[in-house]
Amino acid sequence: MDFNISGKVAFVSGGSKGMGREAALMLAAEGCKVAVVARTQGPIDETVALIRSLGGCAMGVSADLTTRDGVRAAVAAVTAEFGAPDIAISNVTENKAGDFNDVEDDDFEHFFKIYAMTVVHLAREVIPAMKEKGWGRFVAIGSATAKEPVGNIQHMLANTTRPAAAGFMKTLSDEVAKFGITCNTVAPGWIGTDNMFDYLEKKVGVKRDKVNEFIGHRIPAGRVGRPEEIGSTITYLCSHLAGFITGEWIVVDGGNHASVF
Repeated sequence: MDFNISGKVAFVSGGSKGMGREAALMLAAEGCKVAVVARTQGPIDETVALIRSLGGCAMGVSADLTTRDGVRAAVAAVTAEFGAPDIAISNVTENKAGDFNDVEDDDFEHFFKIYAMTVVHLAREVIPAMKEKGWGRFVAIGSATAKEPVGNIQHMLANTTRPAAAGFMKTLSDEVAKFGITCNTVAPGWIGTDNMFDYLEKKVGVKRDKVNEFIGHRIPAGRVGRPEEIGSTITYLCSHLAGFITGEWIVVDGGNHASVF
């Protein structure tokens, strides 16, 4: 199947690890010029080298994507090398466990910046050029907790702030659809990334080899998801074939959510 995005410029934040890395690899396999954008240089270099070894085109940018200035500088660097992004993946995350009495007001404000404002900052930098081209794909990696908050694992901060980003993406999609731009949120459930394993081990006390035992029985699929299952969903949403899908919040969680839609 030809997704018809060869030659497009893809800005993948959080592209050096986990779900973002899989999206970067798959977009490169479709012929995109991929910018792997993250904070730590080592994993960035490893991902760029892997893409190139597979015949893809990639560059790496180390940036603090939690600030407007950091996002602006990263997009400028990509634009100078490859041209303005046609595709942008917003994927900035941070973990802090805590129930209501464990977290402070400053924590809520900080996580609103992490989960909501990082999406806003990236949209401000990439949407104008997409409008000029009359084509664009903007995808945010969110979380299923935006719809069904997770209990019993001290997830107060994510449960509270994740929905803001989903609301922003839906509203933005209405404003930019007439320019040929789609905006969608992919909402992973339990996906087997290093971040997930580390969170469960350090904050909940569940070791890596016990994760499926701890969670799997709650998920109809009987297991946690694989990062490439998120990467493939993102890649499809970035294709020409997905041009009539916008404003959606797409859950990828093995059937774990209880609601019909």
